[in-house]
Amino acid sequence: DTLWDLAIAEVEKRENPDEDSKHVDVWEKSILFMGSKNGGKTTIILRCLEREEIPKPTLALEYTFGRRARRHNTPKDIAHFWELGGGTSLLELIRIPITSNNITSFAVVLVLDLSKPNELWTTMEKLLQVTRNHVNKILAKLQKTSPEVATEIKQRMWNNLHRDHPDYELVDPFPIPLVIIGSKYDIFNEFDSEMRKIISKTLRFVSHYYGASLVFTSKSEALLLKARVLINHLAFGYDK
Repeated sequence: DTLWDLAIAEVEKRENPDEDSKHVDVWEKSILFMGSKNGGKTTIILRCLEREEIPKPTLALEYTFGRRARRHNTPKDIAHFWELGGGTSLLELIRIPITSNNITSFAVVLVLDLSKPNELWTTMEKLLQVTRNHVNKILAKLQKTSPEVATEIKQRMWNNLHRDHPDYELVDPFPIPLVIIGSKYDIFNEFDSEMRKIISKTLRFVSHYYGASLVFTSKSEALLLKARVLINHLAFGYDK
């Protein structure tokens, strides 16, 4: 075929899509970023979406999205990024992005500012508690309308933990995928070694208890890359 033949075939294919191409599955995921005020949530989102923009303060609840194609000539997958501003002051807004319609494809990213150790626990506890309560309410409703969907969501989180794990009976996985990001690791790294040890052990314990992934980030490109890989896995299904 000449280049013109290929071009004509491509145009005809687009104008008269066959039944197979009409039903190509498009990956659509949603992620809620929440956490410490001025903790770097916007910066992380922009880096994941590869946007060269100067981060602005988040007002209440903000939305953006990203699109990626898995292969050439396939529909682009969509990832919805929600960002809750104000630290723990706007907790009631959590119910807006997380709904029964998207709960099966939803994930949460909790960003904690490591440079403010005195605020870490209260920020984490409040945000995770309110989010979990809201998700559990949605699952309780689904249990009545679509019990198989509710069961699948609950079982999916337990499947990540092996039954022969010594802590199997002690942990309580978060009902939807959860990533905890400790930001400003460069400042944290200058803390007293005992302080660093306590914070690290605490965050590792919480992550283990909830079945979450934990990663620290800073201005370092290598650390930011680890966070991007995790978020791209949640958003677009890329390998971890």
